[in-house]
Amino acid sequence: MKNEYMTAQQAAEKWNISDRRVRVLCREGKISGAFKEGKSYKIPANAEKPADGREKKATASAVRFLKWENDVIGMIDNMNTVTFTKPEYNEVVSLYIGGAKKWTPEQFSEFLSERVVSRDRRDIEKLLFRCGLSHYDVLRIAEITRGIHPKDLLWIASNEDEKLNTVITDVFDSVFHQKIDLAGDSIDTPEGYNIKRYGVYDGHYGIYKQRISPLSTDVESEVAVYLLAQKLRVPCCPAYRIDKDTVFSAFLYDFSKEYIVHFRRLFDGARSDNEYQNLITVRPQHKDDIARMIILDFITRQDDRHLSNIAIKMSCEREAFYPLYDNGRSLFYEDTEEMVAQSVANPVNFATSFGYCGTYYDYVCEIAKERGGLNGLINLEITKDDISDILEESGFKGYRFDGALKWILKTIQIIQELV
Repeated sequence: MKNEYMTAQQAAEKWNISDRRVRVLCREGKISGAFKEGKSYKIPANAEKPADGREKKATASAVRFLKWENDVIGMIDNMNTVTFTKPEYNEVVSLYIGGAKKWTPEQFSEFLSERVVSRDRRDIEKLLFRCGLSHYDVLRIAEITRGIHPKDLLWIASNEDEKLNTVITDVFDSVFHQKIDLAGDSIDTPEGYNIKRYGVYDGHYGIYKQRISPLSTDVESEVAVYLLAQKLRVPCCPAYRIDKDTVFSAFLYDFSKEYIVHFRRLFDGARSDNEYQNLITVRPQHKDDIARMIILDFITRQDDRHLSNIAIKMSCEREAFYPLYDNGRSLFYEDTEEMVAQSVANPVNFATSFGYCGTYYDYVCEIAKERGGLNGLINLEITKDDISDILEESGFKGYRFDGALKWILKTIQIIQELV
């Protein structure tokens, strides 16, 4: 029987550590049966996570409190068992708890893994460094960040008197906020393309993103993708230009009654190399939405659609595919003029990748073949003037304006031929 293998990234997701740590373990010979093929490691699918000799057992801590804003709804003991004091505090709390009186440490860990910073972030190693961690550890990250997440008002308090507004400021200043020196470089902070902060704009709760690099056009791209998605009739979270360096992306759920779950939490174990099939297998009821996402990502040359960048929205009544978000890394947001020229000359060969292998073009073709065409998925009645107006409104200029215009027109033409 042929052996089955997983990649370093798949092993990282399975074992809840960073893929960089997996590669180190492979290099040190600590994963039985793992070997290097080309530039990548192949790891037996049934390999066990090696014990980490660097890891010290956490010392028992005092009782902590699970709070909704400043109200205690549960007690957390030193073994991470949660006993709920107000399991029906509100609809969101009731949804999370599901009628239970207690959570085991495993259930609490699963809850926290939905909230802490994703291992898929490009700056995850820097964030771990700022947290004082050498590897990805859900419980330690939750302890440092207090399990705070913008989707609701739940968090972990060290004592009954702690207030959310004080703790949230300390957490985001020490871990997530990025500072810029006079030369425009980030200092003592995770590397990244923008500074993020949560807030309100025009009556909507969401996230502000302020660009760091003056060479990146992720602000313009975020707005352009939203406007283009509206025209193509693909659900997308609103993105508004606040100033020349800042975009506001709105959240489209009521965090007092609903919550979102990233697709990375829907998988248990290794996935296949075909990311499209992975997604529709785990959520077949959202097959059309997944297809629309892939088509839009091909048109916008998306370069950051990982499993923490796709979500479903949960409520008491039903589950829905959450509108697309975090679209700034698209439309040549950091590409040189030479790269843009090469790409628009051949969109098929320069389509960005999605998942472990395959480009968006490959998956668009697969969807068209599977469905017998792409009719009814998106609105293709869009003109060159429409696209030009969108790019101009979003702030595109120079070669990136010309490149984005040509890329969108050519990719839409490709899709029309598949319809």
